[in-house]
Amino acid sequence: MLATLLMAMAILKEFGPKAKRFAYNPPEKDARINILHGSVRSSKTWSMIPKIMYLCRYDVGGMRLFSGVSKQTIYDNVLNDLFDMIDAKDYHYNRQSGEVELYGTKWLAMGAKDEGSEKYLRGKTVGIAYVDELTLLPKSFVMMLLNRMSPTGARLYATTNPDNPFHFVKTDLLDNKIMRERGDVWSAHFTLADNPNVSDEYKAFISNAYTGIFKRRYVLGEWVVAEGSIYRDSWNEDEILYDDESRPPGLLQRGGYADHFIPCDYGTTHRHVYLDIYDDGKTLWVEREYVWDSQATMQRQVDELGRITCTPDMSGASDILQTSAQKTDKQYVDDLIAFMGPNCDAQVIVPPEAASFDAELTQRGIWKIDADNEVMDGIRMVSTMLQRRLIRIHRRCCCLIERLQTYAWDEKAALRGEEQPLKVKNDEPDALRYGVKTKIHAWRLAA
Repeated sequence: MLATLLMAMAILKEFGPKAKRFAYNPPEKDARINILHGSVRSSKTWSMIPKIMYLCRYDVGGMRLFSGVSKQTIYDNVLNDLFDMIDAKDYHYNRQSGEVELYGTKWLAMGAKDEGSEKYLRGKTVGIAYVDELTLLPKSFVMMLLNRMSPTGARLYATTNPDNPFHFVKTDLLDNKIMRERGDVWSAHFTLADNPNVSDEYKAFISNAYTGIFKRRYVLGEWVVAEGSIYRDSWNEDEILYDDESRPPGLLQRGGYADHFIPCDYGTTHRHVYLDIYDDGKTLWVEREYVWDSQATMQRQVDELGRITCTPDMSGASDILQTSAQKTDKQYVDDLIAFMGPNCDAQVIVPPEAASFDAELTQRGIWKIDADNEVMDGIRMVSTMLQRRLIRIHRRCCCLIERLQTYAWDEKAALRGEEQPLKVKNDEPDALRYGVKTKIHAWRLAA
């Protein structure tokens, strides 16, 4: 195995001094808890590959564990690169069970997506753990993991991007004065400058791709509070909005777009929203919106095709209908069909909590897909696309335009170390986020 390790070291790209010191340090000389944190593409996870190889030879009791949000993210972020570095005969991975064998040592990949995941650790003894995306794991799981690491010489390694400065990883681990003085916690802060394999061109690109809080966290590697308007630094009305005259010719015709979809935010005690989005392969064009507010008088305009769009206050206009009644799922689907119009090829994106509405869509034969409702990554993607003008919005979508500019972070939740937008006036931004997170692949943002 030592020969393989040395060969892999030769294959690996050059390490910066900070990563090299960590990667080559023998595990027995590491601290009990070791955390690599900082910006994206700064070589945090990459420098873990030789460390994992060393850990296969490290003599310690208990099980060896890979952990992350899910087994799939563990494979995508860590194991895939690791397996590329070693001979196929030296590893085996069972995707279903999460069992991994490396050089004859047994590991287990364990996802931890919610607070209930800590039950999978009960009764186990852990000698070595590597945690990917540490700040995304629930506190109960991480604390239980530390409790289970009782063998002499047990080691925990973790990589993460920064988060809220009130996050438990920052307050309970990184800033824990007692644990640091005892030598139980060691950490290293990485930036793009610590990765010699990243070009200046890429650094400039990634710096321009993020704005606001996401730039400070993912590019500068800072632990900062999310506060104020979420898309403030990404919004430029003159460059984002369009009208019929500035719409690309032929966009709405077959062959003029690569994808067509309608994300939905399901309304019960709040607005019910549909957004009509055309994807030309590079840019998303939000062409129309439907908004129904059961709690307030809303105004709807029916266009020449019988489709419904939200309009500004147009008192006295002959084609405005006013209502403030809650609709049934059947009525919402009726409105969706009218909104789509005849021969519509759009796929409807349905939020996972809208079970009854989803069932009605199934019964009516509507082509649909469940929304990816991961909040923070979805917000980051929307922010990046707005910043790079990869989302354009028709001027008639007045409700979406208004609420994107007032969509705000919950500052009280931030003080508790929780990251979330305010759950008010968020319906249209949520619908847009569902569409982006569900339909747009990561490579689109790196192009």
